Amino acid sequence: MMGFLHDMLRRLPWPLLVLGGMLIVYAMLLKVYLVPTTGGTDQNGYHVSARMFNLNGVFYQKTADDLQFVGSMWVVNERGEYYPKYPPLYPLLAAGMNRLMGPGGGFYATLWGAILAAAGMYVLARRFVGEWYGVLGAGLVMLCPVFTALGITRNSHTPSVALLVWGMAAVIYGATARRRLCQWLLPFAGGVLIAYTTGIRYTDFLMIFVPAAFAVLFTRGARRWRVLAALAAGAAVPFCVLALFLWQAYGAPWRTGYSLTDESSSFELRFVWDNLLIYLPEFFMLVVGPVGLAALPGWRWRWRRAVFWAVWILPTFLLYLTYYWAPDGESTGAMRFLMPLMPAVFLLALLGLRRLLRLLPDRRLAASALALLIAVQGIWGVTRITRLCEGKAANDLQYLVLLESMKNHIPDGAAVIVSGGLLNEADFERRWRLYPSYLLTPWGIRNTVERSLGVQAAGLQKERALALKEKLGSLNSGKLQEYLRGFFEELAAAGHPVYFVGRGSEVNQFRRSFHRWFELEAAGTVAGERPAYLLRPVKRDASRYQEAEKRHKPVPMPVWEIVRLGAKRPKALTSAGTEQELREERREILDRLNRDNDPELARDLARLEAIRDESQEMRRQIQQQKRAAEARRKAAEKRKAEAAKKAAQARRKDEAKPQK
Repeated sequence: MMGFLHDMLRRLPWPLLVLGGMLIVYAMLLKVYLVPTTGGTDQNGYHVSARMFNLNGVFYQKTADDLQFVGSMWVVNERGEYYPKYPPLYPLLAAGMNRLMGPGGGFYATLWGAILAAAGMYVLARRFVGEWYGVLGAGLVMLCPVFTALGITRNSHTPSVALLVWGMAAVIYGATARRRLCQWLLPFAGGVLIAYTTGIRYTDFLMIFVPAAFAVLFTRGARRWRVLAALAAGAAVPFCVLALFLWQAYGAPWRTGYSLTDESSSFELRFVWDNLLIYLPEFFMLVVGPVGLAALPGWRWRWRRAVFWAVWILPTFLLYLTYYWAPDGESTGAMRFLMPLMPAVFLLALLGLRRLLRLLPDRRLAASALALLIAVQGIWGVTRITRLCEGKAANDLQYLVLLESMKNHIPDGAAVIVSGGLLNEADFERRWRLYPSYLLTPWGIRNTVERSLGVQAAGLQKERALALKEKLGSLNSGKLQEYLRGFFEELAAAGHPVYFVGRGSEVNQFRRSFHRWFELEAAGTVAGERPAYLLRPVKRDASRYQEAEKRHKPVPMPVWEIVRLGAKRPKALTSAGTEQELREERREILDRLNRDNDPELARDLARLEAIRDESQEMRRQIQQQKRAAEARRKAAEKRKAEAAKKAAQARRKDEAKPQK
């Protein structure tokens, strides 16, 4: 009986069982940190486009008026259709998940991309280094901080890497298969998957040369041509779909959304050195880790392999060395561009590690060294993964709470003025007409226009910035408020009640701007707490004697308010009427803050108001001094100019006199 059990246990597919357990734990980790919201400006382009496809069967949107919010990553064509400047095949993928799982299902595309990339890394690596090293390769993907953080970020990177890894595995297994049918079908499927990545990220077009290089370098005779033909046929499918989309959206199959911006002109050789100082250290510190540092020196030179790895790594790496945008720091900022290189570097690390371990004289010593290296890699990975993911999850959780409150307090079809990044989140809902809060002030409009027109590569399309400048850029504060009052009246008359969502100071500014002409109603307050952390407290006190309950204490979230712009007043309030209403509002707020009439709290509140008044008075005095100094400077310049003019006239008179 014992022999039977021993034989059965020995026959179990232990590598697959271990891999399955690792994938389950990894999925649980990603699920803890992933918050189902849009997640940012780039993500707005992807997921709102997916939502439009679910609702209307198209990837573009049209606005009801010239001021309605459209994300910064969208461009408008000559037909007035707003498209994301990104390719359409990731939104198509997200739209499919929305269809299967309901609205917001596409947010989990990056989670599944990370899981499938790890599983695909095992399938690919076992062809190079065997099953157990393949399991280690999957573990390297799971412990990669940047990759795991991108798995909860709801953008395009992890699905792209997953398709690349599975596509490469299909091509390599097909190129080495004995059956001729597999030599056709697997490279064809690999070509489809790898070319699909171009429809996710345009620069991933470079990846199609990697399987082609494998076929040229490592296959011979008729097999080589079968693999290349099948690869080309498979790649043609996504490429043709992408070309048709570009033709319909922008008028030509070679034109992309980037052709409507200056982004394509932002690759310059002068950025190479600065980017090199960022990419090399961060790639090893945030992507590869100790295993890469320890194993890469063990790789052995062979020219065919060297050409293959160079085709995989160098084009993308050199391209992004010339890119204008590469933020420095421990984040996913610059490293996300190099994610297509990650499988190649991990495979090189595994090859080098296997060679180094084989050089050790004792198997037990090799096992001990490998266990130590895995432990160091694990500590490094978990530490940085939690550090990156905790902050992202906390920020997304706050937006999720705000969105839920907006759904409860603001009716569908309302016109909502929103500040900050909440615009990108609310846009996915497609419930309201959204307007950015920078439209409320001339300096907000001016800053937005200058930021887009004053740099070479701008987030907002320059044609859109010029249209905004032409429409509102010349209005001063009084004229802008007059225009907006009429605009809000038109919205309300058309059945779109106007709401404002913002923090306390923003709400106060909105009240001051429109209080005299409209009734203002408090529609809701969004406040609460979030957990101090989800898995690991990343911001700990320097002292290890800190009390545990302080470390676990919930963190209060910023307070946001929702204000409804009510009916237009029959007659605008006078200054006296405005002051009376403001005093009543002040009394209500003070009563709410000091329900128990605590005298000490009352003194503190009164002192805060006195500090505010004194600060405002000091600012007024400083402004008056600046204006007086400016007036004196202009008067002096005027006197100087007049004196120079008189002196010039005198010289001309002297020159005009006849000389004796």
